[in-house]
Amino acid sequence: MESPEHDRAERLPVPTDAGAAAGAGAPVNGDPAALIQPPREPLFGAYLSVFLYIVGYFVVGVVLSLMLAMAGGLLVGFGVVQMPPIEEELAAIGPMDIEAILKVVEPYLLHLVIASGLYTILYTWAFVRVLDRRRLRDLGLRFRRGWFGNFAKGAALAILILGAIFAFSLAVGSIRVEGFARAAPDGVSILVYFIGALLAFLSVGVYEELMFRGYVLQRLNDRAGKTVSIVVSSAIFAVLHGFNPGADVFGIVNTIGIGVILCVLYFRTGSLWMPIGFHTAWNFSLGYLYSLPVSGIPLYGVLDVVEVEESSRLTGGSYGPEAGLACTIALAVWGAWLIWKRTGRGSTEGHS
Repeated sequence: MESPEHDRAERLPVPTDAGAAAGAGAPVNGDPAALIQPPREPLFGAYLSVFLYIVGYFVVGVVLSLMLAMAGGLLVGFGVVQMPPIEEELAAIGPMDIEAILKVVEPYLLHLVIASGLYTILYTWAFVRVLDRRRLRDLGLRFRRGWFGNFAKGAALAILILGAIFAFSLAVGSIRVEGFARAAPDGVSILVYFIGALLAFLSVGVYEELMFRGYVLQRLNDRAGKTVSIVVSSAIFAVLHGFNPGADVFGIVNTIGIGVILCVLYFRTGSLWMPIGFHTAWNFSLGYLYSLPVSGIPLYGVLDVVEVEESSRLTGGSYGPEAGLACTIALAVWGAWLIWKRTGRGSTEGHS
């Protein structure tokens, strides 16, 4: 942690030329406290800020998409670039047929995910800077000592939970592995796809945690406290995932549970690195290592996994394990362990 002296030093104003001429750092009227500037208050309250942040995220995203589409159309019209082969296919698909759209844009999916991550980071930076008058790193992205260790612990926890879900599904016969698969689209290097998948999953981990555990959770916690902020931010996180292909009530409930886990990891460490590690490893191991759909989105994985149709409720069907009973059981067990640790053996230990 940073020392109080460091925090106080960060609030000291930069001397003006006049101040430098009079002696930089000299007390004003003999009062050292006059040098300290109080932090500027946000322009809006917590609830309104969260509402504006989420609505603005989609509005600005749509506007930028339309501007890019218009610019692309002009470039095609003037013969500067050629029309992508997917343009006509997308035109024939309804705007709400998410599954069909994903199939068409599959070759460009990793690029779109990384681009979405960059947009989210820039949007959040601008929003926080202008309306909340804070810095992006204040949301929990500081590279303090131990940040990578927290990232690794979060990743290990995700792999452990998903490994238990995968092993349980194999044991009860709800899925079976028929061998290895080519972990990349035809014509794409496996190594290139592997690196792209890592970058894409890291991008998702960063930008979704920055949104939901970075901004929404922390802004609500400023006003309503931990319990309300955890419940509300996890519910928003789950509802937005409800627009994914194959999503159902089970998927939304389990996603709320996953959101709660991520909130707990944030509050335990005071930074986003453990939630980012968990989120990144969860998506990567689920989609690439265990070769199952990630929130309804199928990816190229290393295994040829076949789902037994009559057991879809256990495995989650086309949405993947996040909509399955196996995931519900795993999350419940982990939650029970957390409660036991906090109220039983863990309550007798000193706080770190």
